Amino acid sequence: MQSILVTGSSGLIGSEVCTFFANMGYKVHGIDNNQRAVFFGPQGDTRSNQQRLERELDGFEHHELDMRDRQGILDIVRQLRPAIIVHTAAQPSHDRAAAIPFDDFDTNAVGTLNLLEAARQSCPESPFIHMSTNKVYGDAPNRLRLAELETRWDYADGEFANGIAENFTIDDSLHSLFGASKVAGDVMVQEYGL
Repeated sequence: MQSILVTGSSGLIGSEVCTFFANMGYKVHGIDNNQRAVFFGPQGDTRSNQQRLERELDGFEHHELDMRDRQGILDIVRQLRPAIIVHTAAQPSHDRAAAIPFDDFDTNAVGTLNLLEAARQSCPESPFIHMSTNKVYGDAPNRLRLAELETRWDYADGEFANGIAENFTIDDSLHSLFGASKVAGDVMVQEYGL
């Protein structure tokens, strides 16, 4: 049975990734340390999601680990050598980042670097899937013309019919601290992917 490593496995996106791959027959290893409860208080707690995954998914194994723990990340990737890595772990709040800039950057940028380097050292052939945010583009998308449709607004230029591509500019735009930390992680993923 092939294994997959999912970071942020108890979060909204991470838990769905776990469910999808478990249903495809993968042994799913989830990394999560419920940091959302630290960032947002009791209303951010994801333990119930973790417990649901442990209860409902055959082959799911939870690993209590912080993405900022460089040695811990190196060790687990070396031990598991997963066939696929899906990185969804993040400090996810655009607004909260300003109050916790070191935690935000260390989680989003350094945590991503820790995982990339662990993958490079232990399983460089494994696909690395990185989940990010539209905030990496700053306010640049606000300069795109919109067209009012019957029920919503959409981009007027057909080039953006499927959304904003990864090669969309991030320069000359206003970024939040959150957007900047996610950009740093995204750029590292691109560099490691070359």
